[in-house]
Amino acid sequence: MKAAVISIGNEILLGKTLNTNMAFLGSELAKIGIPVEYALTIKDDPEAIIKALSETWNKYEVVISTGGLGPTEDDLSKSAIARFFGKELHFDDEVWAYVQNMFSRRKMHTPEINRCQAMVPNDFEVLKNERGTAPGLHYCQDNRHFFALQGVPLEMRHIFENHIKAILRSSYHDLKGIHQRTLRTHGISESRLAELFKLADLPEDVSLAWLPQTGRVDMRFYGTNLDQINLAMDKASEVLNDYLWSWNDQSPAEVLLGYLWKNGNTISVAESCTGGLVQKLITDIAGASKAFLGGIIAYTNEIKESVLKVDSQTLSRYGAVSEQCAAEMAIGIKALTKSGYALSLTGIAGPDGGTAEKPVGTVCFGFIAAEKIWTKTQIFTGDRDSIRYKSAEFALLELIKFEQGRNS
Repeated sequence: MKAAVISIGNEILLGKTLNTNMAFLGSELAKIGIPVEYALTIKDDPEAIIKALSETWNKYEVVISTGGLGPTEDDLSKSAIARFFGKELHFDDEVWAYVQNMFSRRKMHTPEINRCQAMVPNDFEVLKNERGTAPGLHYCQDNRHFFALQGVPLEMRHIFENHIKAILRSSYHDLKGIHQRTLRTHGISESRLAELFKLADLPEDVSLAWLPQTGRVDMRFYGTNLDQINLAMDKASEVLNDYLWSWNDQSPAEVLLGYLWKNGNTISVAESCTGGLVQKLITDIAGASKAFLGGIIAYTNEIKESVLKVDSQTLSRYGAVSEQCAAEMAIGIKALTKSGYALSLTGIAGPDGGTAEKPVGTVCFGFIAAEKIWTKTQIFTGDRDSIRYKSAEFALLELIKFEQGRNS
C-alpha cells in the first residue's frame, strides 16, 4: 500500500509557511503501514489541482490533499476536486447548520461567504471537523481512498486522528506499520560513518537513512520487522559506540536532563556568543527546573567581571574568547547558583570580529562536572546562526559524553 500527498497553498510555495502537514502525514501513514511514496506542492489553482489528481489517483491506494477548503476566494480546491471526479456540488444543510453553530458559540454572526463550506461533491462523505468550520471530505472508489483536508495543521491532524485512521484500518486489514529507530552520533562525519557501517551489514528487510544534522549525523533504521531493526541497531552500536550519544529521537537537552534527573544533579549556564541559546534548549524541555537552576548571558567583559567574577587580568592577557576566560565563567556561574554542574561558552559567531589567530567560528567552552574542570576550543563553520547552534549543542553533547563515561 502506497500513499500520495498533495499540498495546496501559494503560501507554502512562497516560503512563508512551513509544510508541517506533510511531515505529520508522512510519519503517521508510515506507522499505519501506508507510506507516502509521492508528494507534491502546488498553488491554489484549479488546473494545478486537477493535474495533481491525474498524476496520483490511479497510481496510489490513498491520496490526501491539504489546503484550499476555506471560505475565501483563493480557496479553490473543492470545485476542482468535484470536476476531476465528475461530481456535482450540492448544498449540505447539516454542514451549514454546523458552521452556523460554530460561529454562534463564539457569539459571532455567520458570514454569508461561509456558505461555500457547506457545498459537498456528490458521493463524498463529510468528515466532521470539531476544530473549525470546514469539514474534511472522503471519496472511495474500487477500494482507493481520496481525502481532502484542511490546510490548518490543528484541524488537519484532528480529522486524520478521528476519522482517517479508522477508515484506512477498516479498509486494509493486513497493514504492517513501519517501525523507525534512530542512532545519533557526534564527532564523526557522514562519510566516515558509512565506512564503518555499510549497507551490506544491514539485516534483511531493514533500510537505513543517513540524516546529517547541524554538526552531527543521525542514522535512521526502518522497516516492518522491529526485531530486525533492533538487530541492526545492536550491530551498528558495537562499531560506532565511541560516537553515539543517543539511541532514540531525543534532543541533546533531553538526553542531558535525563542523566541529571537520574543522578540528582543540577546545572547552570554562562553564555556569551550564544546569547542564551543553551538555556533555551534546556528550558524547552518540560521539567527542566528539576535540574536547571539558572544562567547568565554575560555578553560584555564588564558583565563577565562584575557578575561572574572573571579576573580582569585574564581578559587582558588571554582575551574574552579563551579557554582561561571560559573556565572562570563556569566557576563563576557555579558559585553564583550553587549548582553541581556548570558550563560556559564564549566565542566569535561572526560575521565580523575574527582575527588570524581567532577566526570567526572560534568558540571556547568551560565545563565543571563532579568536581572536574576542563575546557575546549572548537572552530565551527557556517553563518552566525549555524555557529551559535553548533556551539550550543556541542556544549550539551560534551556533558552527555561525560555522563556516559566517554569524556576526553
